[in-house]
Amino acid sequence: MKSHTNAVADFHNKVSSRVADTARLLECDRDNARQVALELRQTLKVLASGDSSKSELMLRLEFALEELCEWVEAHADADLVAAADAWGDRCYVLLGDAVATGMPVDKIFWEVHRSNMTKASAPSSHGKGTKSDGFESPDLANILKTASTHQS
Repeated sequence: MKSHTNAVADFHNKVSSRVADTARLLECDRDNARQVALELRQTLKVLASGDSSKSELMLRLEFALEELCEWVEAHADADLVAAADAWGDRCYVLLGDAVATGMPVDKIFWEVHRSNMTKASAPSSHGKGTKSDGFESPDLANILKTASTHQS
C-alpha cells in the first residue's frame, strides 16, 4: 500500500492539501462532529430496521456507515487509537466492496490517480483538486471491459 499512499500524498501536495508526517486526528469542531455522528447513527438505524433479507448493497452500506460513524466519533472524542481502528476498518470495508464486486483494485486506483493528477489546485479551504481545461476523466470503462474479458 506504500506506493498507493505515496501517490495520494503526491496528489495532496499538488492540490495543497495536508500531508501529515505523523499519526494525528483531523482538525474539527468536536461538538459538530458529535452531532454529525449522531445523525449518521440515525441513518444507520433506519437501514438496520429495514427488510431482514437485505440486498448485498444495503448490507455493505451498513458496514460502510458503521465504520464512518466510528471515524467521526473518534474525532469527536479526540481518540487517536479509535480513529486508527475506524480507518483500518473503513479500508477493510472498501476492499471488501472490491472483492464482493470483482473490481480490479490496482488498475482502477492507478487510473483514478492518473486522472486526479490532471486536476488543478483548488483554494486550500476546498481541500481537493478541480477539473480544469487539462482535466482527463479516468477511462474506467476499458479497465472494466478488460477485467471482464479476462474473468470469462
